[in-house]
Amino acid sequence: MKQILLFTILLSAASPIWAQLPNYPVDDDRRLGTPEKPPQELQFIGFFFTRLTASNIAPENEFLRGQIIGRLFGPNSTTTVPQTAFYGEGRFVPLFVYRPSLLDGIAIFRGLFKVDVTWGDVNYGVGNNVGGAINAGTVNIQTLMANLELRFNQSWNVVIGVQRIFDNPRDPNVNTLQTNQTSANRLMFWGTQGVGISSYFNLSPVTTGRLGYYQLYENFIQIDDDVVLLMADAETRIGGLWELGGSAWYLYDRGQGEGGVSILGQGFNSLLVDYNGGARFQLGQNRYKGDVIWAGANVSYNREFIGGRVWASAMTMFNVGNLNVFTPQGADAGNVGIFGVTAHASFNYKYGQTNNDRVSIEALYTSGDANNVSDGQYTGVVTGNTWGSPVGIFSSHRAFLLFPDVQVVNRYYSAVHDISNMGFGTTAVFFNYFNNIVPNKVLIKLGAAAALANQPPSGAGQFIGAELNAELKYSLALFLDLGVSAAYMINGDFYDSPLTRPTDLGTRPKNPWAVFSTISWLMF
Repeated sequence: MKQILLFTILLSAASPIWAQLPNYPVDDDRRLGTPEKPPQELQFIGFFFTRLTASNIAPENEFLRGQIIGRLFGPNSTTTVPQTAFYGEGRFVPLFVYRPSLLDGIAIFRGLFKVDVTWGDVNYGVGNNVGGAINAGTVNIQTLMANLELRFNQSWNVVIGVQRIFDNPRDPNVNTLQTNQTSANRLMFWGTQGVGISSYFNLSPVTTGRLGYYQLYENFIQIDDDVVLLMADAETRIGGLWELGGSAWYLYDRGQGEGGVSILGQGFNSLLVDYNGGARFQLGQNRYKGDVIWAGANVSYNREFIGGRVWASAMTMFNVGNLNVFTPQGADAGNVGIFGVTAHASFNYKYGQTNNDRVSIEALYTSGDANNVSDGQYTGVVTGNTWGSPVGIFSSHRAFLLFPDVQVVNRYYSAVHDISNMGFGTTAVFFNYFNNIVPNKVLIKLGAAAALANQPPSGAGQFIGAELNAELKYSLALFLDLGVSAAYMINGDFYDSPLTRPTDLGTRPKNPWAVFSTISWLMF
């Protein structure tokens, strides 16, 4: 409650300043100027997605046949099998936007929901990410957003309620997922939804920013045992086609692992972070109080090819923090210091007519730690995957198996599922060739990726793996696409360690592969 009060006071103090800003247009329907007719009060936008998959990847645990998230070959029991797995999945995501004309745009309500099913899964039941068997009859809708936007003028707003938590200064209510994937911090650290208060504002025609307070976990309301995230981000055009941005975030963790996803818990010493492919701190039965700060900067040139054929970007992020560790009886057990660094760079060249006639090269570096916290120091990267699943969803690389691919429903796994790579860190490179062989109608993609662990686990090497992939997309109609994708990954000596592969395997797993077809329809 103290954090809520402080954030409210800061917003109140800043409101008289922001209220005097000129009415610079924001990046939504108002950018078109005065409309010919008033927008509808109730607007529906939907997304329908179906994926049919053949793969040699499957979970070994029979209780994990439905929703599977996390690191390939990790605690989610996913591994390569001698058989071929066939399955179908479906997703429907409806978004409802209510803009009452009576309030003249001052108040807007948004509600976003999701229905995920695996074909033939279960029927006549209740639960998330299930359904699809004969008779259907499953209650499986999930709430992703339910928030109120107060817009006092076109320069700034306040969003209250269940909303998107992205590591980007742009308002995710009116900017596409693709923009968030390819700008600022690329959803590497935060790419989810949660409850809180945020404000997106335009300080000038070329400068945008965000302040946010998000309550990640509220346990006992009378006790200081919460997890709270504060975020501040800004970005400005510094001249020509150059953009410069910065981020500063603070996470207050007094939850001590209480709450979390299912029985996995949450936090640095939880099963959840291990499940997600992050760095689980080996604290035993000890508890902790943690504080983490992220600070970084990003720069881009000609983002999304707005003025030329070259698009380049770079970002770096430092995470620093401290854990005060104590025994279950409350005795002091020392401190754990945190210091990690992330760096990313990308280069795109548009050689043809459309933005999809291009070649793309990306590189990622995250620092690592070979001995976890045994020396009282962790020198790796921390992301939101420590507190939720999934949260850090780095996917601009367009790999399918080595790193996460967002073209999924219930089975979302990859070899390096968190950029920390289990705390060992990684150096990765990605190459993609895109060609609109029929402009805006038929698109092909050929890709390759490779990754090393910067700090190898005991008894293993540094080479995580390499991937080759290909994709064909056909636009059947406007926003209605058909696709076929394939990927093959070569496992490296990183999996020679029992720490990185299923415990019942005496050797590294067989190379994984996947072939899948998709249907996606964005409805207006």
